[in-house]
Formats: sequence, structure tokens, C-alpha cells
Amino acid sequence: MRNTKMISNLPFDSDRLKFIKYSAQEQPLPNLNFAQSNGEDPLHVQDYYQRIRTEKPHDNEAIFVLKYESEWIGFFSIVFANIRRERNHKTFILGKFDTPNSIKGLLINKIGIIQEYRCYGIGRYILQFCIGLSKSLELDNQKIRIIIFETTKSVAEKIYHRKYRFNVIEKESRVVWAYKIIH
Repeated sequence: MRNTKMISNLPFDSDRLKFIKYSAQEQPLPNLNFAQSNGEDPLHVQDYYQRIRTEKPHDNEAIFVLKYESEWIGFFSIVFANIRRERNHKTFILGKFDTPNSIKGLLINKIGIIQEYRCYGIGRYILQFCIGLSKSLELDNQKIRIIIFETTKSVAEKIYHRKYRFNVIEKESRVVWAYKIIH
């Protein structure tokens, strides 16, 4: 079923949303603003975006740009990593270690959506894409078992936990880990 919502005076049609794997050689990223309406950026998305505009992404990092028709509206980046939960159960450690307590995971490193396109469920499409990707891939003959990302506590409580059943663990004062075990 097509998702149609209003953006300005035009309907938002999810079929016009495109996820394109970013390649710096093919097209440079435009200058976009990802700060919140109050100017804050607690997840440091703007700094990260400026870095990937000028530097090569890390080897294990994949960046996808979001376009609505031909307009650039955002991006997200993912990294495959081994993930281990600390003994206190309040911290996740991401790295290249391979211990019995670590599992293969997909970290959604950053998500940035320009202000005009927020609150239209685009994050849901990113999550669906990442869950589908996780279910279809194996790393070192092991299935990806967890999707994890940082978000603000308020967004995690209002959206990711309530609507999508992601678990939440506090990380810092306003920042949390949202995660979901993939079966």
C-alpha cells in the first residue's frame, strides 16, 4: 500500500523515495542542514555529514543518500561490526573482537533527514531497509543478529520503542542506544 502524506502542499509518495549507495567519485554531496529546529545537534549528525563530504568514508562503512524524486533529502550510514554488551548491561561495545559474548551486528552509524522531510516516516523505511539487508547477509558464515543505533532519548521513547519495538539502553544524558535482535 502506498504511503501518501502532505509535504508543504504536495503529497508525499513513498514510491518516489530512493536509496542510492553513495560514491564520492560519481557525485559530491550537496551542502545540507541536519540540525534540529532549535539549532541543536545532540547526535553530531551535521559534523559527521561535513566530514563525509570532504573525506573518504571508512573501509567498512557504507553510505546511502536519500532522494525524493530528484531532491537530496538526507543520508544514512551503516557499519557491520561485532557487538558485545558489557556486564553492566548498560553499554554496548563495537569492534573487531570475536569472543563468545559478541554477535554480528549492523550499526546504523548516522541518519540525517532535512527538516522539511522529517515526521513523514522516512526513518521507518530506513529501518525496513536495514532489517531486510541484515536478514539477507551473512558475515563470516554468521547471520547478523542485531541492529543498533544512537538516537535521542525522546525519539527512542516516542517512536522507536513504541512503534517498532526497539529496546533502549541509556548511553548519555540525552542519548540512548536503540537496538533490536533479528531472528
